[in-house]
Amino acid sequence: MNMTLDELIIELILQDLKHNQLILGLDRLNLDAGYSHYLGILDLTQKLMGIPEEFIDDFSTTYMRYMQRCLEFPITRSGEELRELAVECYENLSAMMVR
Repeated sequence: MNMTLDELIIELILQDLKHNQLILGLDRLNLDAGYSHYLGILDLTQKLMGIPEEFIDDFSTTYMRYMQRCLEFPITRSGEELRELAVECYENLSAMMVR
């Protein structure tokens, strides 16, 4: 199955949301997982979307706002409950480029 670039970016965002559920959940338990497990998906997403330098700060702020919302969703093995949030994140990030 071939993925479009949009589908790939949404899947990467979904995986980052799942990862952040784990990291933030461990932090809440005072098991400092913190920044030692940074995957770099934000940077990869910026590159794949071709974000110009002048939008990077706004892009990063928006992206991280969605990463914080991951704890509003149940933690499951598949992470499919996060897909709608990943799509919303992608659409919001894409809209930044139109402005």
